[in-house]
Amino acid sequence: MADAAQRQRKLAAKAARRKAVVAGKKKLEVSSASLVGRIRVASKGPFVRCLMPSTLFDIGIGHVVVARLLPSGLLGCAYFLVDVFCLGIKDVFYVEIGENELRSRLAEQFDVQSFIEVEPARARKLIRDAAAYAAGLGLPAAKDTPAIEAIFGDVDAGACSDAFTFGKDGKPFFMNGPNDTPARIRAITQALEESCGTGGWDYLVEVAPGL
Repeated sequence: MADAAQRQRKLAAKAARRKAVVAGKKKLEVSSASLVGRIRVASKGPFVRCLMPSTLFDIGIGHVVVARLLPSGLLGCAYFLVDVFCLGIKDVFYVEIGENELRSRLAEQFDVQSFIEVEPARARKLIRDAAAYAAGLGLPAAKDTPAIEAIFGDVDAGACSDAFTFGKDGKPFFMNGPNDTPARIRAITQALEESCGTGGWDYLVEVAPGL
């Protein structure tokens, strides 16, 4: 009975991780050419929301969401998909949407990740520390991470004294997502083997049907 319950918990965690990866993917991104300028404008507005999942360090992955008010009345929203078990900043994107749209997006994710408000300094420190952890494993942050992180403006990550613990059970733990190609999985596992050595990291790779 205990083994069955443990298996159910693992399956639930895996399902939550997968949903967290795909949640919020209605990106509506701005073009890369205008990204830096739009982020610069957003970084000067007041913070409206600064959120992280309450279960981030349990399931290992989830979105940190930063929303600042734009002169247009819309919200400039940065989404950082943070993998605290291994990959650091796995994905990042920026959208400009209304407050009702942001509220709707957050509600859609509620079944897999409930959000808590955090100080901007804590969110920025988490993002930077997660990226540094992954970089130490030979795994770079997602493209555009530095550009979009600039939405924090002059927020000092050093103002947060929290110490975050990355990995799972003392080791990096890689679990592939639904959009990870076989080539990307090979690159990640090779980097982990080179940085951590055999037995120094754990993984759970799910192979999609037909691969």
